[in-house]
Amino acid sequence: MDRTALVKLLNADIRGEHDAVVHYLTHAWTVAEVYGTQIEAIARDEMRHLKWLAHTVVSLRGIPDLSPREVIPACDLETAVTQDIAAENEAIAQYEDHIRQILDTKVKDLLRRIVLDEKDHRRQFEDMLARIDDNVTNPNEGAAPVAEVAQNLQRLLSYEYRQVLEFLFRYFVEIHGQTAGMGDEDRAIEEMKHLGWVAESLAALGSTPSWQLAGNNGTVIGDQTDELNEYERVLQWAQRENPKMVPMLRRIIGHEQYQSLTLHTRLWTVGSLKQTVSHEGKD
Repeated sequence: MDRTALVKLLNADIRGEHDAVVHYLTHAWTVAEVYGTQIEAIARDEMRHLKWLAHTVVSLRGIPDLSPREVIPACDLETAVTQDIAAENEAIAQYEDHIRQILDTKVKDLLRRIVLDEKDHRRQFEDMLARIDDNVTNPNEGAAPVAEVAQNLQRLLSYEYRQVLEFLFRYFVEIHGQTAGMGDEDRAIEEMKHLGWVAESLAALGSTPSWQLAGNNGTVIGDQTDELNEYERVLQWAQRENPKMVPMLRRIIGHEQYQSLTLHTRLWTVGSLKQTVSHEGKD
């Protein structure tokens, strides 16, 4: 198998892990109050798998596919967990097929390591399904969405999702020097926290988070200043209309301002990305 074919298979695995992260977090935040923490932990495993696969793709002189994923909404916990079991079965089958096709021993070993996790995830989901009480209801059921609040939160979530993907993309494909402060992986983790806070607030209104990227072009790379401007706009709105959101928004804005000050010049390392790109913080 040549390098191009191997990268293609690994990018299919990356897309599968990305699908799993998006689905599991959506389920944890919207319908799985009882098992939310456990499902979030499974999602973190999938994030690590995505990271390992992306580094492998870059080592093969490829570019990781971090295109945004779609979510199939789940109306209740049983439906969500059933979907998650099906996703794990599909992932295991795909990994085992790729293990058979791939000749590179190190890559095969990596995929086998990931399959161990996937089989345990399936076991956990099957255990959840067996334990679901028919009387367990969605804590958000019957809560009417507050349209304006939900709209503002959804816009912020869209920016956070884009930022998570952007910082992960930069982390995977750039040369990593020793720099003070946050690295791109740290930034991605912080953006993931922000995304979680916003998504939980949105779910509390009875709305399902939509995993759309902010901006008109739908690409991973964007201007961080437009995200910060959007937070400032929503903060001004919240100060008038929804004061309970203000502490969360101020905390996130502080984080974003720090990130904008600590972004540094980067050297891209892959293909057409071999160029120096400067990112300057703005006061």
